[in-house]
Amino acid sequence: MSRWSRLTSVVFSFLIAAGSLLTVLMFLSDYIMNAMVAFYLRLQKDPGARTIIVVLAVIFFIAGTTSLLLSIMNARLHKARVRSSNLGNIDIGADAIESIALNAAKSSQSGVKSVKARVAPKEGDKLLVSLNITTYSDVEIPAMMNKVQDRVKKDIERYTGIEVVEVPIKVTQVDAVSARIDR
Repeated sequence: MSRWSRLTSVVFSFLIAAGSLLTVLMFLSDYIMNAMVAFYLRLQKDPGARTIIVVLAVIFFIAGTTSLLLSIMNARLHKARVRSSNLGNIDIGADAIESIALNAAKSSQSGVKSVKARVAPKEGDKLLVSLNITTYSDVEIPAMMNKVQDRVKKDIERYTGIEVVEVPIKVTQVDAVSARIDR
């Protein structure tokens, strides 16, 4: 989500919260209710204030609608990546890209015990792939992270044709290596 759409969403959410709080306070207190009604009646009688209120209401309506549409569009971008070929469009879902990242991290042979992947859109048609990894205690973590990052980036770009901008890794747990019992 771009900065502008995030800012619009934050401002609109704040205004909704403030309006809701004011409404609750108006119904809990007769004094606040009477003060607000008197304020609205004064504004209604002043043509200049009335024009300003209408303009602000239209701006807030447009900002809210834009925020809603941007949120919906961003969610759609997160769910699928559309690639075009000469035979038609190819929709690559976020789940498919996350599966490629999981398989790449596990098959990198770098001591990854378990991994969780999350794909997010970046500017243009690029991706950010975040990984949460559980590793074994006998693993050199910085070397392992570099190996996993390279493998995930290369595999996603090779299999989907979508550029990966960044692969941040968070090591969430280090588990002890269990002894193998051969039978």
